[in-house]
Amino acid sequence: MILAMVRHGQTHYNLDRIIQGRIDIPLNTFGKEQALSVAKMIKSRGETYDYILSSPLSRALESAFIISKDLQMNKPIHVIQRFVERNFYHLDGKPVDEGMPLVRQKGYTYPGYEDDRMLIQRVVSEVLKLEERYKDQQVLCISHSHVIKSLLVYIDSDKYKFATYLIDNCEVLYFEIKDQKIIFLKHEKND
Repeated sequence: MILAMVRHGQTHYNLDRIIQGRIDIPLNTFGKEQALSVAKMIKSRGETYDYILSSPLSRALESAFIISKDLQMNKPIHVIQRFVERNFYHLDGKPVDEGMPLVRQKGYTYPGYEDDRMLIQRVVSEVLKLEERYKDQQVLCISHSHVIKSLLVYIDSDKYKFATYLIDNCEVLYFEIKDQKIIFLKHEKND
């Protein structure tokens, strides 16, 4: 199974460098353009997908809808609750420069905050379930930065870090899921 993970398009919180977490912020105009641009990039490469999945948050769902429509997928978008963004809890709505130094501390915990271990466990267990549902399929999933990073950290925590690996809005990371193993294939920036 090939899983192409796309970070949602830009929101005003992204632009203003505010931690969104699970605050349901819609795409801004540029974010909608980014989603359309990703669809065009996918088409130009001749990629096709059997299914499209999305986080339940509106910024991901709207990105998924724009991409699906432009790719003429004509299939329902499967909402996967466990692909929702990390629960930053007390840091939601705070400036990135204020909250992220805490998040980037190794082993950071706080009551109500979804720490690295919990996030990785949630996302990886859901991705491994996808292999059962979509075996030998090409799956496109629109989600969030920390959800995608959790797969990378799970694969190689020495090489990939939540603090240092950057995923911009509407970038695509490709994974292969085979025999309950997750393999990172490549990271494509959408120019």
